[in-house]
Amino acid sequence: SLLSGAALGRLCGHLLHKLDHTSGTFADSGTYALMGAAAVLGGMARMTISLTVILLEATGDMQYVLPLMLTLMCARFTGNVFNEGLYDIHIKLKGIPFLEPEVPSIAEKYEIVASQVMSSDVKCLRPIERAGVVYDLLRSCSHGTFPIVDSDSTGTLYGTASRDMLCTLLQRKAYGSPNVLSDENEAGLSLGPKRVSPLVQWDTLEKVYPRYPTVEDVDMRSADRNCLLDLRPYANTAPYTINETASIQRSYRLFRTLGLRTLCVVNHTNQVVGIITRKDLLPDALSDSLLRGRNAHSENNTIGEFA
Repeated sequence: SLLSGAALGRLCGHLLHKLDHTSGTFADSGTYALMGAAAVLGGMARMTISLTVILLEATGDMQYVLPLMLTLMCARFTGNVFNEGLYDIHIKLKGIPFLEPEVPSIAEKYEIVASQVMSSDVKCLRPIERAGVVYDLLRSCSHGTFPIVDSDSTGTLYGTASRDMLCTLLQRKAYGSPNVLSDENEAGLSLGPKRVSPLVQWDTLEKVYPRYPTVEDVDMRSADRNCLLDLRPYANTAPYTINETASIQRSYRLFRTLGLRTLCVVNHTNQVVGIITRKDLLPDALSDSLLRGRNAHSENNTIGEFA
């Protein structure tokens, strides 16, 4: 973009000098090349102030401040007439769930709550879980975070566990023998404060960052599937949550201000009823959620009329 803009600008400068001959009305061709490079790059990336500073640092001449600012502003306004910036286009092509600073207009127009946009098919784990259950869960889905629910209190949220952490624990075989369970706590997999698997230090877990192992790197033998994996020392016991009746504007601001990737949705008894990801807060996803809610409402009305 810089090379093509500079070439086009220099061409315009040469043409103006040819028309003007030797009067000296127009600036030299190098100035036009600089303005052309700035215009093309600014129109592509939609940068204004930062690009002005970069080009001033490169030239070291303060007399180009006003021409560069005018050129970049015109390039930005002209580009916005036709399409979005190149970076915004690539974000959409790659499917990256980028949240804009402002809440989508559809969320402001309609009273959408968290229960309408959340995914109710939540994959949960227990504080003490079988290694085979964790392995099968990681193989069956690509979720990045899993809620941990307390089986002793009818599904109350205990914390969350990341996929990277679970894969690391399975790879290091940080699980204990299944013989520590008695008949009465077999169903609930609860042993109180007693630890049932060897503890892996936190610096050991983080030593492989950012190249965490994947589920394909885990060698799960059939003899290890019934072993117990104690997730309590590694769980995030204070995750961010939101009530199912909270507005979607509040959820959106939580994701934007805290940089969240997932948000657990709970009811009034702190039981997990769903989960919200960044993709659920995109304008298209909000429109689909609103449409599904309307279709369900119309189906209920139709059933009520026939009843």
